[in-house]
Amino acid sequence: MSTYQLIKLFVTSGKGAGEDFASELARRAIKQLPGPISGQTILDLGAGPCIYSESLRQAGAIVVSSEIDIDELLRSPFDPERPLVADGRELPFRDRVFDGVVCSNVLEHTPDPFTIIDEIGRVLKFGGWSYISWTNWLSPWGGHAVAPLHYLGAQRSVKIWKQLFGNPRGKNLPFSGVWPTYIGRTIRYVRTHPRLELVDAYPRYWSKLKIIMKIPGLREVFSWNCVLIVRVKTQS
Repeated sequence: MSTYQLIKLFVTSGKGAGEDFASELARRAIKQLPGPISGQTILDLGAGPCIYSESLRQAGAIVVSSEIDIDELLRSPFDPERPLVADGRELPFRDRVFDGVVCSNVLEHTPDPFTIIDEIGRVLKFGGWSYISWTNWLSPWGGHAVAPLHYLGAQRSVKIWKQLFGNPRGKNLPFSGVWPTYIGRTIRYVRTHPRLELVDAYPRYWSKLKIIMKIPGLREVFSWNCVLIVRVKTQS
């Protein structure tokens, strides 16, 4: 599926909420992981209905699916082998147990995104990797249920939306289901992290245009969704 077709599916499925869109995005993400994953033990952090977990399993990985909302796990069309209800900010695993962590579209759904990054670094083995993606706040869909009115401000956007359209649909409202998260701040945090190092950064839907990620301001808007590939330092 081309990038144009993917974006079309994104828009027609309701801001990326459709299962077909999520399945296609999961397949693309697997291809972008840093190397073969067959036989690796991988945490799907913020697994939702386990669509990524299933794609990882089909690629030969041993998958643990972690999700804070049990209703998300229960609506999974698959039968995940290792589902777990857990908060990504305080994972119930000992240190250095996973070869990889996939964390797709999670950081914007917590007020403590850097705590999740810390936990990713803690549970990864030496040399382990993580695929981290999220919808940054200043992207066109950053406001989720009230996008694009979030450009008017997180709190003001809800008030104006109600005046124009009634109550917003969905649970991802500013400061309740989605929080402002920025690319620049997140990259700086990873680069100064005592255990992690940044391997790559690119816009998720058009990965060949990674030059965008080098331009502050522009990347916050035009990346739409950011991907970071990080790895545990060999000595940390």
